[in-house]
Amino acid sequence: MSAAAVAQPRRVIEEAARWLVKVHEGAMSEQDRLALQAWRAQDREHERAWQAADSLARAMGSVPPQLGMAVLEGARRRQRRAMVKTLAVLLAAAPGGWLAWRHGGADWAAAQRADYRTATGERRAIVLEDGSRVVLNTGSALDIVYTAQRRTLILREGEIMVQTGKDAAGRDFFVQTRHGAIRALGTRFLVRREAGGESSSVAVLEHAVEVRALLAQAAAPAVRVEAGQGLRFTAEAVAAPQSLPRGAGAWVDGMLVADKMRLDDFLAELTRYRSGVIHCLPEVAALKVSGVFRIDDTGQALAALQETLPVAVRMRTRYWVTVAAAS
Repeated sequence: MSAAAVAQPRRVIEEAARWLVKVHEGAMSEQDRLALQAWRAQDREHERAWQAADSLARAMGSVPPQLGMAVLEGARRRQRRAMVKTLAVLLAAAPGGWLAWRHGGADWAAAQRADYRTATGERRAIVLEDGSRVVLNTGSALDIVYTAQRRTLILREGEIMVQTGKDAAGRDFFVQTRHGAIRALGTRFLVRREAGGESSSVAVLEHAVEVRALLAQAAAPAVRVEAGQGLRFTAEAVAAPQSLPRGAGAWVDGMLVADKMRLDDFLAELTRYRSGVIHCLPEVAALKVSGVFRIDDTGQALAALQETLPVAVRMRTRYWVTVAAAS
């Protein structure tokens, strides 16, 4: 898919999201209404994008009215831009939707056809023919390719935990993402495609792995990652290994461990296990969260935040949650 072909649907998605926010601000002039009608009539893709945006708003109970106040105040335009970006991401990820196909391109299509998939909030364990064990985290897609020469897992999206089995034929074991390949050295490790698709990460729980970026030169050595270490890599480069944070891999046991984690980062992680949006307002984003939370009960995790932090959790619907400063 060419860059121009990808940019076009992205632009349409963002424009539809902007119109959706503007409509629900409640300040549409007659000129604005005519402009929206003209935009929808300009291209069939515009109309399809608008219908998808409108359906999304109805499903989530509309756009929060406080967003309009923030825009009119003019002092929090960044919040409006963040909301538009969030809506655009939701539109692009709508299950089975036209926008998801157009925006995700080949990656999205491959994920839908993957050998194994998990829905939001679902985890699934599988055992491969060589005895290797794989656990798929929420919203993951995985293909299995075993040949006479090598064993390969292709992570299309999401996150997996791998515990390699001993292969009678002595074949190497690889996990591949769009950013590169990880070679297992008799080990247990995690691989994740980061949100936004710009990088992947690996976390080693036992033994070691070797990581090579997709576009690395053939002569460049692979980066070795030992137990207790992890790193991120893009298609162009592999970062230096770092010590793993406490609780790495706790999701396998249904837990999310936070150790002085920023609130906005914690909520972004929690959102992976919950349908809809959790919107963190800027004034509380830097608050620190520590504790152990069950990922199969995100409602309980949100309630715990109100008990331990000076925040208020406001649920317009189950699918649209705002975390703000407590009154």
